[in-house]
Amino acid sequence: RRRARLRAFADLMAAAHRPGPGWTGWLRPDTDVCRCEEVPVAAIREAVDELGAGDPRTVKLLTRAGMGWCQGRMCGPAVACLAGSGEPGPDRRPLGCPVPLSQLAAGPTSEA
Repeated sequence: RRRARLRAFADLMAAAHRPGPGWTGWLRPDTDVCRCEEVPVAAIREAVDELGAGDPRTVKLLTRAGMGWCQGRMCGPAVACLAGSGEPGPDRRPLGCPVPLSQLAAGPTSEA
C-alpha cells in the first residue's frame, strides 16, 4: 500500500513537471540535454539528421548522451523525444544505491 501511494505521488510529480507541448522548439543549439556528459541539442540533432540515428540507443552511442553519472535517468526522455520516439513519458528506471551484504543478510525489517 505504501509503495502504491509513493508511486502515485511520483506519477503526479512527473505529470506536474513535464515540459509543455512544443518544448523542443524552445531549445537553442547550445542547450545541454545531457548535463553529465555535456551533450548539447546540436549534437543530438546532428546524430539524428546527418548520421541517421533513429532511436535513443543509437543517439546515445553516437553522442554519449545518457552515459554519465545518472545513466540517462535525467536526460533519457528528452533524448528519446529528440530522437523521434515521441513525447517523453514517465521514467521507469528507479534510482538505486549499493546495499551492504550485511543488510541483505539481516532480512526484512518490521517497517512497512
